Amino acid sequence: MKVMQILKTSVGALWAYRQIRCLTQLGVDVVVVLPNDTEAMAVRYKDLPVTIETADLTLPLSRPWLLKSRIQTLRALVDKHKPDLIHFHFVSNILLGRLALKKVDIPRVFQVPGPLHLENPITRCAELILSDKKDYWIGSCRKTCNIYKKYHIPSHHLFLSFYGGDVEEITARAAKCDGRLRNKFQIPQTAEVVGMVCYFYKPKYHMLQFRGLKGHEDFIDAFALLKKERPELYGIIVGGPWGNAEKYFEKMKKYAQRKVGNSLIFTGFRSDIYEIYPELDVVAHPSLSENLGGAAESLLIGVPTVTTNIGGFPDIVIDGETGYTVPAKNPKALADAMLRLLKDKEKTKQMAENSVKLMTKVIDVNNTAKEVFHIYEAVLSDFSPNESEAKA
Repeated sequence: MKVMQILKTSVGALWAYRQIRCLTQLGVDVVVVLPNDTEAMAVRYKDLPVTIETADLTLPLSRPWLLKSRIQTLRALVDKHKPDLIHFHFVSNILLGRLALKKVDIPRVFQVPGPLHLENPITRCAELILSDKKDYWIGSCRKTCNIYKKYHIPSHHLFLSFYGGDVEEITARAAKCDGRLRNKFQIPQTAEVVGMVCYFYKPKYHMLQFRGLKGHEDFIDAFALLKKERPELYGIIVGGPWGNAEKYFEKMKKYAQRKVGNSLIFTGFRSDIYEIYPELDVVAHPSLSENLGGAAESLLIGVPTVTTNIGGFPDIVIDGETGYTVPAKNPKALADAMLRLLKDKEKTKQMAENSVKLMTKVIDVNNTAKEVFHIYEAVLSDFSPNESEAKA
C-alpha cells in the first residue's frame, strides 16, 4: 500500500510525524510532501523510511496567481509516485487537492485536525462543496464527525480516530520532573500554581475572531478572580507566539499586567513541557475551538485539568470524573472549576488517576496508527473508480 501524505508545515504537526512513523512500521510505503526539508520536523522525517518531496501545496488565497503552478505540482507528484491513496492533514491542502485531482481516480482521505473550519459557514461550505465520491474523512474528535453527519456525509466515508501520542515517552519525561520551573521563577515548592500551556495564536479576523483561539484572555481574567480568593496563588502561562503572533503575545502580557500586575508569569517557548507539567497544581485549557488539544497531554500526565466544553474536550474530559468542563468565554466558571480542584484534594487526586488510565488507552499512537491503517484498508475496499462526478 502506497500512501502520499500532504502537510502544509515543516515546523509543527508532531502528531502527523508520530502517526507516519508508526504507519511505516506497519508496512505502509509513505511519500511525505512538505513545504521544505530543512526545518524542525522535516529533519526528523529524514530518519524514517519514507520518500520526501518538497512543495507548498496550500491553497494560495492571498496569492491566487500561484494556484495554477501548485495544481500542476500536485498532479506531477501524483503521476510520479502513483499512490493508492492520498492523505491530507490540513484544510488548505485538501481544498487544493480537490481542485487539482477532480479527474484523478485515487481516493482522498482528509484527517480533520479540528472542527474550526466547520464552525464557520463559509469555510464549511467551501470544503463540502468541493468534495465528491473520492473523498473520505477521519474526524479526530466526535464533534467533527457529528458535524459531517449533519451535512449528510455517508457513514462509510466517515471515520473517527483520535490523534496519538508517544505515551511511554511522555510519561517517562514527566517522571523526570525536578522542579526546574519553580526554581527558575523563584516559586516556593509548597506554593499552589495554576497554569496554561499552549502557543499564542492571534485572532483570525477573516473568520470573525476577535479574541485568541486558545482563550488566553479568559485565563487571565479567571486568574484575576482566583487571586481574590487565594492571594498567594501563582499563575504561569507556558508557550510563545505561533507564527506571526508576536504582537498578540505582547498584547496579552500587557493585558495581564493591567489585570494582575506581575502575578502572572509568561515563560515563553519551552521544549520541556512534559518535565514541567507536574509542577502545576491545576492546568486550564480555555480554548474557543479545539480538537483534543493540550488536554490530552495534561490528562495523561495526571495534572488536574479544566477545559471548555467545546470540540473534542468532552471526549476525554469527563466532567467530574477525569476533570471539569465549563462554558467557553466564561472566566467566572473557569475560575470556580480551578478553585474546586485546588480545594478538594482527595477528589482531585482520584480524577487525576482516572485521567491517566483513560488516556493511556485512547491516545497511544501505536493504537491510533493501527486504526488509521485499518481505515486505509476500508477506504481502498470501498472505493470505486470512475465515479468522480458523483457527490458523496
